[in-house]
Amino acid sequence: MVLTTLVIVAVLFVGYILMSTEHINHINRAAVAMFCGVVAWVIYMFNAGTYLDLVHPEYKSFLGGAVSNHETVKNFIANSVIVRYVGEACAVILFLIATNTIVEVMNNNGVFDSLVKWLRMRSSRRFLWVITLLTFFISANIDNLTTVILMISIMGQIVKSRYQKLIYACAIMVASNLGGSFTVIGDMTTLMMWVKGVVTPTAFSLGLFLPAFIAMAVFNLLVSGMLHGKVEVASVLDRYDGDDSPLTPFQKILILAIGIVGLWSIPTFHYLTSLPPFIGALCVLALIWVADGICNLERNGMDMFVQRRYYKNTEFVGMRIILYFIGISLGVGALCESGFLNDASVWLTEHVGTTYVYGIAAGILSGVVDNVPLVMIGLNMFPMDTVAGSTSAFVQNGTYWQLLSYSCAMGGSALMLGSLAGHSVMQLENIRISWFLRNMTWRVLVSWLAGMLVFWITHTF
Repeated sequence: MVLTTLVIVAVLFVGYILMSTEHINHINRAAVAMFCGVVAWVIYMFNAGTYLDLVHPEYKSFLGGAVSNHETVKNFIANSVIVRYVGEACAVILFLIATNTIVEVMNNNGVFDSLVKWLRMRSSRRFLWVITLLTFFISANIDNLTTVILMISIMGQIVKSRYQKLIYACAIMVASNLGGSFTVIGDMTTLMMWVKGVVTPTAFSLGLFLPAFIAMAVFNLLVSGMLHGKVEVASVLDRYDGDDSPLTPFQKILILAIGIVGLWSIPTFHYLTSLPPFIGALCVLALIWVADGICNLERNGMDMFVQRRYYKNTEFVGMRIILYFIGISLGVGALCESGFLNDASVWLTEHVGTTYVYGIAAGILSGVVDNVPLVMIGLNMFPMDTVAGSTSAFVQNGTYWQLLSYSCAMGGSALMLGSLAGHSVMQLENIRISWFLRNMTWRVLVSWLAGMLVFWITHTF
């Protein structure tokens, strides 16, 4: 059994290395994640009966007094084990699909057009603060990957200078990761925490808002030294609307209100109904689509529609991201079922025992690998403490979960490849890793430490 576990760990370790070096080996990380996840479960099945006896005491109840055999083992794993990991992954994916489509509907109706005009300013440093603050708060309400794609598109319509674009793109990436880290709907990783039940929306946001905001502010202060003079503004070309006439200001505000207020109401919907968050997101999507249909009655059925300069979310949050996330879920599930994560948590508790060490280590590793699998491993390695009156860091809304979210957000920004948002920015703006390491990594690390200090103060005193 030990050998089987080591083989599973080795397969996933090699897979994570390949995924983190996608920019070098050019192998699709989704393909690697799926392959390694499936292979890990195939290897697991060679010793499945032994693992079930150790990890799943309820397996005896499932047998109902019968003798365990190969068929009962397969049935239990298929119906009670692997389905749980796939179900958790699908809950996150459906939520992500819904929120991305909501943003698509708003963008296709010109809701964000006014941002381009409003953000056209001459001061390069003022523009930095305005666009990062906007990114920070939008990312808190929409997932950070969608926010990055949207804000990079808007920034590209305003800024002409290649050098300034690189700086603003990196600042947008950091702001979006930090904005997404302090709300349960702002990032794939925080959504996983909410779905798993280890955090609640209000307590989570209250505990992380100040550290995340300070980290963003420190990063902006450090980056502003790279900006001098005015923004090199791109020329404005009026968009030809043809038959696709824009909506009235009232209609745009209506669609924006339905989208934003609807997203805000999802935690309340979950609290009142106890239904999974993606159900609320799908409900909001249905409402905004109905409003879209009503507001576009005159245009429905027309053949000519304007082509907007917007990086379609389906290019980045499409089948590739879905399969990548499922592959990661399968791989981490195999690790958990093999007992490796439980053994690792016992060893860490005995020899380390400090929550801040866990968080910092997870952040450093997420910069090298990817923050999604690191958060998933962190969630499964330490189960939530459900003992009444417990003051440990692993209770619901405990410091461990908040620290894990913050550290992985900053760690994922330190090398750019440690987060899906950073990876997308690198592709959209063709940013070289060497340039980022020279100019941005140390600034991210200093900002991380500043936010960590604020986190320690607010959670200690």
